[in-house]
Amino acid sequence: MKHQVAIQILFILCSTIFLSVAILLLSLYKRLFSAIKNVWIRRNLATLLIAISFMTAFISLLSPEAMSKTTTGGFLGIVLKQLLQGGICVFFVFNSVWLISRIPMVGKLSFIKHHAVIIISIILSAVFIYSLIHYVDNGMKMSEQFHYVLIQAYFYSVVTGLIYTAVNYVELDRKRKLNEKELEVTRLMALKTKAELDALHSKINPHFLYNALNSIADLSVTDGRKARKMTIALADLFRYSINYSDHNYSTIKEEVEMAEVYLQIEKIRFEDQLNYSIQVTGDINHYLIPRFVLQPIVENAVKHGLKATGRMTEINVEVKQSGQGLELVVADNGPAFPEELSPGYGVKSIYDKLDLLFPGAYEVHFSNQPRKNVSIFIHKLMKNDPGV
Repeated sequence: MKHQVAIQILFILCSTIFLSVAILLLSLYKRLFSAIKNVWIRRNLATLLIAISFMTAFISLLSPEAMSKTTTGGFLGIVLKQLLQGGICVFFVFNSVWLISRIPMVGKLSFIKHHAVIIISIILSAVFIYSLIHYVDNGMKMSEQFHYVLIQAYFYSVVTGLIYTAVNYVELDRKRKLNEKELEVTRLMALKTKAELDALHSKINPHFLYNALNSIADLSVTDGRKARKMTIALADLFRYSINYSDHNYSTIKEEVEMAEVYLQIEKIRFEDQLNYSIQVTGDINHYLIPRFVLQPIVENAVKHGLKATGRMTEINVEVKQSGQGLELVVADNGPAFPEELSPGYGVKSIYDKLDLLFPGAYEVHFSNQPRKNVSIFIHKLMKNDPGV
């Protein structure tokens, strides 16, 4: 009696161990056999391994009674037979459900409807394969225990369906939480980008004001009419800056107009010493570029050309489409760029804005041949969108 109790406790312990292993393997389902590249083979092997662990756990509970009625060899034969039949059933059911789940119409169903279809498919396929195995195992005929086979098939398939649903719900919940985290990270990145751009704009605007007010101060002494025209132009410049303060982008049309207003201010001051032309080629006025990306280059052309040398300066601004992107060129006849260029704040701000708004999709070139120019290539076309 004590011997039988010890054996029963041993088999219950074995069943508990196999059940724990099965649950552990189930939690690691997608990581099992990760070295195998073929997804179908990998998932079939993982499913069979988990199923065999579950079946071994349940067989262990029945083993003491089975061992008392047969020899050790006969008992092992029964266990292996049940594992083989169970493995065939799992293989058939898993792949039947896998094929059904790949039907486009099934994939479009809601979570509840989708899993209802899957559970029904599991039950039907399990009943079919269990019935077929029972029929073959009994010499191509149905035994009196056939209805017990159907009940067993139905029970195992329902349990399998519930496990499938639970696993997918956990996976769905994990993906939902991951998506929420990704959205939060994206939102924080957007806020960080906006804060950095706002910081750049807040530094550029006083830079404009400082230079323009100096020009107005000079003219107010010598020519009040020109000083008034410059003040109006400066007001236009800052009206643009204030009206679009919440925008990271501006259209080519708006950016060119702002650069032209700046050149008008300098033209009023220097008259015949400054000539400029602006050319926009093609229907590209609606495309977007970073706000305040063109004006700092134009200002540098004036600063390092006319103001530094006192000679007549010509500035040519050209904006055109280049393949699937845009090319902005500011050329002037001022002193050539040094071999080792040390960009000032205005140029650095251009790089910073392009890094934030067009990461990895831009180039900036400083060239002295065939004519001194700064070229900005933006390898991406963005159309004007009120939400941007």
